Amino acid sequence: MPPKLVRPAPPYQQIANEIRGRISNGELQAGDLVPSVRSLMRDYGVAIATAQRALSTLRAEGYIKPERGVGSIVTTEEERGRAANDRVDKSRRTGKVYPTGQYAKITEAVLGEASEQVADALGVKVGSQVVQRVRTTYRVDGKPISASTSYFRGDLAERAPMLLSAERIKEGTFAYVANVLKRTVDAWQDQFEPANATAAQAGQLGLDEGALIMVGRNWIYDDRGDVLEYGESITYGRVTYRGRLGD
Repeated sequence: MPPKLVRPAPPYQQIANEIRGRISNGELQAGDLVPSVRSLMRDYGVAIATAQRALSTLRAEGYIKPERGVGSIVTTEEERGRAANDRVDKSRRTGKVYPTGQYAKITEAVLGEASEQVADALGVKVGSQVVQRVRTTYRVDGKPISASTSYFRGDLAERAPMLLSAERIKEGTFAYVANVLKRTVDAWQDQFEPANATAAQAGQLGLDEGALIMVGRNWIYDDRGDVLEYGESITYGRVTYRGRLGD
């Protein structure tokens, strides 16, 4: 296996990771206030844009939410589940990838051709076959939370046939693939960027065109350093409805 470069995470990710860890270990409970932008600037010595991006990342992942007149507070477990790290943690603890109050519908499970971005993420050639699983995740009231696509190497189609089925894989596609390959999930990475929804994206999430959304990418790695699953997603940001990466 070729050597892999390990670079330090950007400051905003380091801050988000620290706060996320405090939530995961129970130091911060549902309803607790999280540090404000001003507090993060002071405590970490970062610019306002860095502090804002750290909190935006946690909001996009579902770990915190704005509370009018108060600031940002920790969400309940049922409100989370958008990011790779949360799905991996949930799968490990409960054997299920989504918390109570969320469900997903698999709308497509097919073999397709790898785009340049997908090929780069999976370490395959552009145009080679990859498995694509397309899904929409909903709240219990039927409102969409996110729309996402997970990608896997095409040679897994025969070894892991459930990837090409529209049936849900309750433990998560990454856990299923790891089990098939007799490997373990070892690491994961999330990236979220704010954007204004196009007409097509707004239609997927039941929003107005131009509404704030978060565009995400995630990688889940096994214990050999290979990418088990690569995902792309769109998730609503701080918006108001008109009316959430693998299974």
